[in-house]
Amino acid sequence: MARRKFRHQRHEPPSERSFQEYLTTPAPQTSRSELMTLVRGGEDTFLELKVKLSNPERIAQGLVALANTGGGVIVFGVNDNLRVEGLDDAEAVRDELVRICREMVVPPLFPFVDIVAFDSRLRVVALEVEGKRRPYRTTDGRYFIRVGAEKREASREELSALVDEARPLNQENIAAVGAEVEDIDEAHLWSFVREFEPDAFSPARAGADYPTAEVLERDLLLATPAATGARGERVAPTIAGLLLFGRDERVAELMPRAAV
Repeated sequence: MARRKFRHQRHEPPSERSFQEYLTTPAPQTSRSELMTLVRGGEDTFLELKVKLSNPERIAQGLVALANTGGGVIVFGVNDNLRVEGLDDAEAVRDELVRICREMVVPPLFPFVDIVAFDSRLRVVALEVEGKRRPYRTTDGRYFIRVGAEKREASREELSALVDEARPLNQENIAAVGAEVEDIDEAHLWSFVREFEPDAFSPARAGADYPTAEVLERDLLLATPAATGARGERVAPTIAGLLLFGRDERVAELMPRAAV
């Protein structure tokens, strides 16, 4: 496939610290012929075409969808009819894309970005992402995937599959039998969360319900979808989640032989 030929297999930096080094490390540049070979096939699961960069939130969703589907390319400056229209300021588009990848996608993406010039002086930007650390989400907690040439929000089952890929099945990742989110010591959990996110919940939220289930499942990977009961869909703490943040009396009751 053209997409495979287009890939440079560039490594993702292991940390934020190495991001500047990543940006300054020389890498092979995409040629016009490579780009046009890719574009001629039209949009598919691994390729999206954009005339311009106009809505950072939607771009972030598209990047999340590509990364969660295994990676792909977005080309800016090409219309839906596969005609190259070019960009007024390719450098500004490149810099904004890097910002979106770093600040609007969780965990941050480290893209490979090329500016490709044509004889007509038109220039386009090609951005390639991989999905090595999926699942990815937007900063408002939404997960997207790409199906054909369209992106859509992942269903609960699809999200569960993405999480399973990131978190191999073993004993600590299994739902604790009989456990519910109510068995979590919220004071202990949120004390832990605030060590990393001091402003996670301000005093103004006093009295509001803390999104404990969401944080356990989406951010900490310490909860998993449970069987649907009379109360509808719910999540249950994993064995690791219960041992780390469970109320002492419930841990003793549900796992009498466990010790931390």
